[in-house]
Amino acid sequence: MREIFLGKVWHWVLLAAIAALLWWAGDAKLHVIHFNTFILSILAGSVVVILLVVRTTKPGEQVTRDKLEEDSENASEDLARDDERSAG
Repeated sequence: MREIFLGKVWHWVLLAAIAALLWWAGDAKLHVIHFNTFILSILAGSVVVILLVVRTTKPGEQVTRDKLEEDSENASEDLARDDERSAG
């Protein structure tokens, strides 16, 4: 199961809790009746969740299916190629 669900268990529990809260907000028509409160709560909640996940993820820990290779030589070649395409 660890290969299917990457990340910590509490990240997935957090995702389920967020989905439940969004469903409740939609069911209560909060996005229609109290739009400003709804938007502020979505923005604040998003910032908190992102900070929690980023702060609790160790450097080098796998968070994606595919390994991310950071090769500065290839990256600079890709940037140069993109610049040539946009200029021409």
